[in-house]
Amino acid sequence: MKETENGKKYQALILVGGLGTRLRPVTKLVPKPMVEIDGRPFLEFKIESLKKYGITDFIFSVGHLGHVVEEYFGDGKRFGVSITYSYERNELLGTAGSIKNAEPLINGTFLAMNGDTFVDIDIDELLKFHNSHDSPFTMVVAEATHAKTQELVELNNLDITGFHKRETEQHANHLKSTHRPFVNGGIYVLEKEILDYIPGSIKVSLEQEVFPKILGKMKGFLHRGYMLDIADERDWGEFKKDIKDGLILPSICRRQKIVRSRAPIRITFGGGGTDIFPYDENHGGMCISATINRYVYSTLKLRDDKKINIKSDIITFHGGFETYSQSFENLNEIKLQSDPLDIIKAVILEMQPGFGFDLYIRSEVPPHSGLGASASLCVSVIGVLNQLRKKDRLTRHEIAETAFKIEENRMNNKGGRQDQYAAAFGGINLLEFKGGNNVRINPVDAHRDYILELEKNLLIVFSGRRGKSSGEVHKEESDRGLFQDSEKINNLHDIKDTAIQMEFNLRRGNLKRFGELMLEGWEKKKKFNSSITNIYIDALVEEAIANGAVWIKLMGAGGGGHLLIYCKPDHEHKISEVLAQRGGKSLDFSFDFEGLKVWEVEEE
Repeated sequence: MKETENGKKYQALILVGGLGTRLRPVTKLVPKPMVEIDGRPFLEFKIESLKKYGITDFIFSVGHLGHVVEEYFGDGKRFGVSITYSYERNELLGTAGSIKNAEPLINGTFLAMNGDTFVDIDIDELLKFHNSHDSPFTMVVAEATHAKTQELVELNNLDITGFHKRETEQHANHLKSTHRPFVNGGIYVLEKEILDYIPGSIKVSLEQEVFPKILGKMKGFLHRGYMLDIADERDWGEFKKDIKDGLILPSICRRQKIVRSRAPIRITFGGGGTDIFPYDENHGGMCISATINRYVYSTLKLRDDKKINIKSDIITFHGGFETYSQSFENLNEIKLQSDPLDIIKAVILEMQPGFGFDLYIRSEVPPHSGLGASASLCVSVIGVLNQLRKKDRLTRHEIAETAFKIEENRMNNKGGRQDQYAAAFGGINLLEFKGGNNVRINPVDAHRDYILELEKNLLIVFSGRRGKSSGEVHKEESDRGLFQDSEKINNLHDIKDTAIQMEFNLRRGNLKRFGELMLEGWEKKKKFNSSITNIYIDALVEEAIANGAVWIKLMGAGGGGHLLIYCKPDHEHKISEVLAQRGGKSLDFSFDFEGLKVWEVEEE
C-alpha cells in the first residue's frame, strides 16, 4: 500500500470487467486487459508501472471472465503486491457501479483507473497535487489527440467545469472556444465520499452520470507524458510497438532504448550580423556558411521513473574536459541557476518531455569559440527529445526555430538565427532571413571539385577564448544603438551584398574572388564594431598573410574564437606551423552535408 509523508495510505482500484467487444475474437477467451503483449498480459504492465511508485495494494474489479484474471495473478505475491477481487456476479455494473460494488474493500483515499488504458504518470506528483488542493476528487486529464472524435473535458484553471460528448452542439462550441482541448485520462484520485454519489446494485457510469454531479468538487491534473487508450487492434499494435521500442518500462521489458544525436558546428564565410533583429526584419539578411565535421553529441537513455540525470563533458581550450552533472526527481524540479548546464536544462524545459531519462552531452569544440557551439548543442538535445515524441514531432525548420527561441528567451542570449539553421540543415548554404521564423535555406550548388579545393585550402585556427558570449556582444551592439545608426546600417547592407557575391563566385569556382570578398566582409564588419578584434588577433592575421594566407577573417561575434584562413595552395601546413608558434591551434575538419542526425540503438 502506498504511504505518503503525511501517513496517508493508498490503494489502486483497477476496472477489469469490460467485455472488450472491439477485440473479438481474442476477448472471447480472456478479458481485454489480459491480452498478451511481449509474453505478458497488458494488466501486468499496469501493475509494474504503479509498483515503481510504491503502490502495492490492488483491488481488481472483475466481471467478464474474471476467473482468468484471478488464476493468473492470484493474491499478487509473486508480483510483489497484494491483490483482492471484487466480482460483478450477476451483471456488469458500469464504471461507477463497479467502484460501488468494491466498497467493502476500500479503506480510504484511493486511485481508480480503467484497466485498458496505459498512462505513464508520476503517481507521486499526482498524489501531491490531490493533497495540496481542497477538493475530494482529482481527474487526470491530457491534451486531446483527436479532438473532433473524442469526448472532451472542460478545464478552467484547475477546476473541471464540464464534459462534452462528441457529435453534440456543446462539443462543437467548446472546440471553437478553446485552442487546447482536454480529454479524460482514465485515472482518478478519489476520497470515499465518491461512494455517496453512486447508487448500489445497478449499472452506473462514472463519466456520464456521476462526474456531472460533482462539478465544482473535481480538479484536473494535467498529464503531458505517454498515454494510450487501448480500444481496438490498431491500439494494441501501437502498444506492442512502443514496448518493442523500449518506450515503456524498459527494465521489465529487458530493453534499454538509447537515442543518440549529433549536430555539426558552423563556419561563417560572410553576412554575419545581418541575421539579427531588427536588421533582418527591416531589411532582410543574408549569410553564407558551412557546417563541418565537428559535432555536439547527445545520448539519451530512458528510465522507468521520472528522474532526469544530466551529465556533460565540456571540452576546454587546452584539450581536456570538465565534467558537470545534475540530477532531478522530475521535470518540475529543474531550474536555471546560471551554471554550465543551464542551456541543456533550458532545452529540456522547452521540450517538456513526459518521461525520465539519463542524458549525456559532449561537444568537440569548447564554448565561446565563435563556431556556434551553443546552437549546435541546443539542436542536438532537441533532436534526441524530439525522436521520442509519439506525435507533433518537429521538422528541421521547427527544430532550428525552437533552438533559437531557447537561446533568445530562456537564456537571454541575443543573436541571429544562422547558427541554429546551419546546425539543423547542414551543408554549404546561403541563408535568407526575412524577419521572425521566415528563413530560407538555399544550398550552394557548386561543383564538387570547387568544394574540395575550398576545403583543402582552408584553415581554422584558434585565436583565444572570447571574454564575452556572442549574446553579450550582440546585446552591447544593440544597447549602443548600432542597429539604428544609419552609417552602421549601411555597413550591414554592404556585408549582406558581399555575402551574395560570395555565393555567386563560389558556385562558379572563382575561389580567388570568393576569398577577396571574405576579406572585404571582415573589414566591413570591423567598421560596424571595432571592438571585435584585438592586438593579438591582428598579429595572427599579419603573420598568416606574411606566410601565404590569401584571405582571413575572425568568425563569430568577435573578441576571440577561431580564425578562418584561405591559404595559397600547399601553404596551409606552413601557416599552421607559424601560427602554432604564436599559440594559434589549428582545427582539422572537412565539410558536413547532413546536419542534425538522430539514431537509435538497443541494449538488452
